[in-house]
Amino acid sequence: MLNNKSFLLFILFTHFIIGIFSISIPIKKEINTNTDHTLLFKSYSKDHFNQGNENNEKYHTIINLIEENGHFVKVFDEVSKETQEFNNIILIGSNKLLKNLSLLKKHIEKRVPIIFLNVNENDKKEFCSLVKNVCILKGEHNILGYIPKSKDSLKYHSVFNWMNGNKMDETNVVSVGYDEKLKSVFSSNETVETIVGDFNSEYKSMTNSLLLQLNGDGQKVNGPTPSLIPPTNDTLPFAYFENTYPVSFQALINPAVASKVSEQTYSLSITNHIYLYKDVPNNLIYSIIYQDGYMLPGDQLGINNPKVAIGSFTTSFGITNTLSFSDGQTPDGDSFNLEASSPQTVDQTHTVTNEVSTDMSIGVSFEVNPDGGGGGASFDETWSSSSSETNTITDYGVNEMSNPVTMQSSWMYHQQFPFDVYTWGYLNFGDWYQSAYDGNCDVAQPPPLSTSTLQTSTSWKWKFDGSLIENGSLNVDLTTAFTLSYSMISCPGFYTSHHKLFYCETSGSADQTYDFNGF
Repeated sequence: MLNNKSFLLFILFTHFIIGIFSISIPIKKEINTNTDHTLLFKSYSKDHFNQGNENNEKYHTIINLIEENGHFVKVFDEVSKETQEFNNIILIGSNKLLKNLSLLKKHIEKRVPIIFLNVNENDKKEFCSLVKNVCILKGEHNILGYIPKSKDSLKYHSVFNWMNGNKMDETNVVSVGYDEKLKSVFSSNETVETIVGDFNSEYKSMTNSLLLQLNGDGQKVNGPTPSLIPPTNDTLPFAYFENTYPVSFQALINPAVASKVSEQTYSLSITNHIYLYKDVPNNLIYSIIYQDGYMLPGDQLGINNPKVAIGSFTTSFGITNTLSFSDGQTPDGDSFNLEASSPQTVDQTHTVTNEVSTDMSIGVSFEVNPDGGGGGASFDETWSSSSSETNTITDYGVNEMSNPVTMQSSWMYHQQFPFDVYTWGYLNFGDWYQSAYDGNCDVAQPPPLSTSTLQTSTSWKWKFDGSLIENGSLNVDLTTAFTLSYSMISCPGFYTSHHKLFYCETSGSADQTYDFNGF
């Protein structure tokens, strides 16, 4: 049996990592939620002892789990001297803490991590006005984690968003059969509600993910890439922050065969790593976003018997990022532009190597003091950063669909071997069904990226003209929409006497408001 380290190396070997804009992406995956560091939480007394409501029950459910993980939780009140202790503590509370702005300001100034549990849209508004580029303003949070961090001399923050009632669209459930004798295909489809993971089913995994981030060794969130951090000086303003959005939902299947398979839950997480640069001489702002995501179709498949059926496994995952302006502006291509994106379309039916290299140059202004050469004149130089990285993935393809007109960045990751449902079409199952089976009607085994963790790594660069700044802010809304398809293949006799493809497709989105001039 492989130990955790061997399994981790296997997963890292199969993941697709993109190098762009000098991004040498660290993708360490922690599959063990045990941590080496003990954390100290300070639970705000007015929330801790707020008895008699559902929120308090959820609050203590998470508090108890934190303690079960070997961490300490200490109750304090706002008049206690302990509220002045800021080192190596994590402040935790709910709607009562959100109303204590003076206490929050002290902890924000001292860069103390703050965790809010079960807070609604109205309660978090004032806190969100205290910190830039942190909050998802719309919707309720099960967990909102604000985690200040530092790397060398750079200070930044990481945000963890576990929303209550994530935005998931309905799931299209399709059953396609092929009759070999009649040489005909028949299908049925229906649209059903997507079952999103609720608090009771997800609080353990979500809390453990938060604890990993608080310990500094969380999944995927490893801080800025050094080569993308410019020289420290006042002539090139720079900011970095990161935002994680996890969601889980039940993998649906045709109701007629639901009793034949085990329940299966998909887990999905998207993290935006946002780099902001000001080109002061040219009155421009650049935003480079490295976006990583991972998708896991459950700890095990609903059924995995090649002589009967295999599923559900991932067959495609698409992601599209759309930027709009909070004040309703619709800038033209001169004032807002998609400058570059990666990866480009890659056909990877077989193992191939993809190489990407992109340069970014920003004008930098240097003042020469009167005692130096030039007698106080100024001049422009350039800071640039570039790199390339060669990576290999197997049995998957990537279609880039970024649009230079709408400025959207978009990609589709899809299984290509041994069959490609995305490209060939699920309704064309009769044309390619033989590729889904080995001899003696055994179902062909899907590749590891379809049955275990699929990691996506994409990057793009947007350029903004300074004329878009209004009242000192450049407020934008970033919507990340995703589409997932997953399938089950069965042999004759599992449901009917025909070869069957059970295909499901669902989608969802995450919205975040940023101030790209807030640094």
